[in-house]
Amino acid sequence: MPGFQIHPEAEPPSPPVILSSTVNNSPKSSLASPATMPNSIKFIPPQLDRLAGTSTEASRENPILLLIRDAGVLISMLRYLPSLFLPFRTGNKHAELFPSPRGVRDMLLQSWLFCAELMLLLLVPMAYLVLPGFVILSGAAVTCLVIYVVSWPMQGPRIVYSQMDDATIKSAKEHENERWLFINGCMVGQRGLQQNVNRLAKTFGRPVIGIHNQTYGLIADLVECIIQRSLGFNTMDVRVAYDYIKACLLDPTVTKIVLVAHSQGGIIASMVMDGLFADLPADIISKLEVYTFGNAASHFNNPRLIGTPKSSPLSTTDDFCVGHIEHYVNERDMIPRWGVLYNVMQILDNRFSGRIFVRMGASGHMFNQHYLDAMFPLDRASASVFLDQVVDVDEKLALRRESKAIQQISAMRRESIKQLPTGEALDWGDKDRIPVDVIINGETPSGGDNVLINFVDSQTGSDARAKTVRQLSRLWKYVDGGNP
Repeated sequence: MPGFQIHPEAEPPSPPVILSSTVNNSPKSSLASPATMPNSIKFIPPQLDRLAGTSTEASRENPILLLIRDAGVLISMLRYLPSLFLPFRTGNKHAELFPSPRGVRDMLLQSWLFCAELMLLLLVPMAYLVLPGFVILSGAAVTCLVIYVVSWPMQGPRIVYSQMDDATIKSAKEHENERWLFINGCMVGQRGLQQNVNRLAKTFGRPVIGIHNQTYGLIADLVECIIQRSLGFNTMDVRVAYDYIKACLLDPTVTKIVLVAHSQGGIIASMVMDGLFADLPADIISKLEVYTFGNAASHFNNPRLIGTPKSSPLSTTDDFCVGHIEHYVNERDMIPRWGVLYNVMQILDNRFSGRIFVRMGASGHMFNQHYLDAMFPLDRASASVFLDQVVDVDEKLALRRESKAIQQISAMRRESIKQLPTGEALDWGDKDRIPVDVIINGETPSGGDNVLINFVDSQTGSDARAKTVRQLSRLWKYVDGGNP
């Protein structure tokens, strides 16, 4: 395990780990299988990790190596690039790909930016071999300046407010103590953000404040994603979002803040939450709820409110700083495949909190067109297509994530054993022994000296069996001004 140097002379015997017979011990968990019908819903239970054995990779790995790996994984996902825009055709004038005059203008600008940035990526390495360095730097600087100028028509104010019809205004008056905030993702200009917040306001019956994550073309946006994820760089978007969300949390007249994030907005939300956890009391942060769509983040922290004393049985209440986090994903969307899905299904010791709903076989990355129209359509009769589907619970993945957290705890506890000056391990005795024996979904053995950690059945997601999205999702309860 990176970051831990275990001394052989101090290492106690490895703890026995008893797993349920249903655990999948293969190194990978497949997203799709022949038995999974297209557009069925896979449900990944929330990561509980009650002993905080997992952590973000940024706390354990070299950031440069993370950046290289992130870029490599993204490149491996490029075969899904066309799926960002599919299905393309739409008759909804509020959809991102509807051919309105401003919509066509933005699509043409995005196409030009993509070609220019692709040429820059391809030509700079070749120019490095034949041209002087100052020529390369000058050419790259001029190209970046041109990209900035071309993208300027798509930019706008950092804060955007939803436009509401009479019905939404009437509903909004019943929720004056709430603040709904939205952070957009890649390739979204000011027009797109306005469409997004208008759609959210109409769907949930609240005014929505949009925090603009400005776009400079798909490739530039993805490069910025990699820098944010791997290096933890607080871009202007992160700083604006942090200040605004913190101001809402500290307002005593506000009792609830609902943060909705899409795509790269998920990275920004994750970084903002990290800052809030460090700066604000837990009771203030508890006013926050977070819901993401097509999340590109590599981690999602959510500390527990209280710890469990080692002398007491493990608590069955799962109280976290943020009480509700949900992620909604189209399986064939390239961005969340690189984001939430990769970091949950492949990096098992990574901290990623929240419930995850995956529309299997579904493609598309546009927020209004491919997510809200499919999952929370304005035609309420059509909403049953998504909400009333019985979920396929990925219990094997849930068990693998929790057992990986226990392995991390075991490694850390072996490292924390006190050492004598001679290097010999100090025997603390049974009274102070750190619990390392683990049992999952089984009987507690008798006669053992160690305190046992018993994982209840709900950790595997079995409590979600035979339930529909409507029964598991909290976000849908806000539709039409509802209140959970």
